[in-house]
Amino acid sequence: MTNDPGSSKSNRPAAPPTPPASGGASPTVFIDWGPSLPEAYGRPRILALVRDPRAYFVCWEGGETIRSRDLTAGTVQEHAVDRIGTWYFEGVPEHEVEVELLSGGRTVAVSGRLRLPRLDPATAVDPEWAPTPEQEEVLRTFLGTLEPFVQEVEVPGTSKSWRRRLAGMPAWRPSRTS
Repeated sequence: MTNDPGSSKSNRPAAPPTPPASGGASPTVFIDWGPSLPEAYGRPRILALVRDPRAYFVCWEGGETIRSRDLTAGTVQEHAVDRIGTWYFEGVPEHEVEVELLSGGRTVAVSGRLRLPRLDPATAVDPEWAPTPEQEEVLRTFLGTLEPFVQEVEVPGTSKSWRRRLAGMPAWRPSRTS
């Protein structure tokens, strides 16, 4: 890749025109000018980032194969890849994953561990953060309901029933059309 802005391989903007010399005025600084970034750094590396509860993104340089390991379920996925590239993996909410970059059958780089987030928002409300009566009234106005904002509902568990506090919309709300 060349640093020549007129080259078809460069996406860098052309150099700004030189401002006319004026007495005492500082020239305009164009911060996006300089040498082009290299296409590769010549070191094997891999980076994994969470995209959402069901997917994560991986980018790498310097390998032939990427191996994704789901540490929670114990499953492994391997893909032959180009020397430099990116990949989106499907994941399972609340699972831990780690991605390895392999070259010649040997591990040359390992990503940091990722923990995919839970799929549903949290429903438990910390009693310290429960709304005051004034805030509750405002929230009821926004929700269009006179039902309590914080409710306790009984959720059947595997061994026994337990209580959970819910915030926001009521656990069950009749349709506005019925």
